[in-house]
Amino acid sequence: MSNLLDGKVAMITGGGRGIGEASARRLAEFGAKVILADIDPASAQAVAEDITAHGGEARAVEFNVADFEVIPAKVKAAKELFGRIDILVNVAGITGSTPIEEITLESWDRMMDIDLKSMFFVTQAVFAIMKEQGYGKLVHMSSLAALRGGRSSDASYACAKAGILNLSKCFALQGAPYHITSNAVCPGNILTSMGKTLSWSKVDPKTYIPMGRYGTAEDIANAVLFYASDLSDYVTGDYMNVNGGLYM
Repeated sequence: MSNLLDGKVAMITGGGRGIGEASARRLAEFGAKVILADIDPASAQAVAEDITAHGGEARAVEFNVADFEVIPAKVKAAKELFGRIDILVNVAGITGSTPIEEITLESWDRMMDIDLKSMFFVTQAVFAIMKEQGYGKLVHMSSLAALRGGRSSDASYACAKAGILNLSKCFALQGAPYHITSNAVCPGNILTSMGKTLSWSKVDPKTYIPMGRYGTAEDIANAVLFYASDLSDYVTGDYMNVNGGLYM
């Protein structure tokens, strides 16, 4: 294991699968103690146990990011696991592909609650801890849809992911005096279990992606590692496109 993140504690929402799991594994590989916060505690626990079996340090916590009333208490309890939170990786979220004429008030609000509102309030709670520490790394999962609109996803998803880019800038501005950076990652078509449910996954990537393949969760985890480490100390309010050249 590398010592790039030795002594750091990382909390990853949605850490039990997909991009969240890959990010947790990558950060642990480079020395971070990781807290896997997931609505499915069994999947998070399985990942935590595997990380531990391979020499890392990990804990799993049940965390529904859309249960807004308990977010402060959940974050406080997560901090107590290792005594601090140096890195927050916001991955938990949903996607959608509802035609624009069929989006309902209920489905719109659900998307905003889970993909945007929850990210703000989880980050707000962790931000207070990072201010006291005088250090922090915030990494937010946005999407290619934030930049070019919903094509394979729907309008509510694209709007929520666009909001994340501005949310990230707001925390970057407020966090800079406290040595807190805030950046976002914009994945393209990533072949996770969620990605496999979308229409683009049935198309040969060689027909439209310059690099000729779909992305993996590990591709995104590498971007997360950069923003979570001190290699990115002078980068804040930024976002990284990881899409194999699909958008340039």
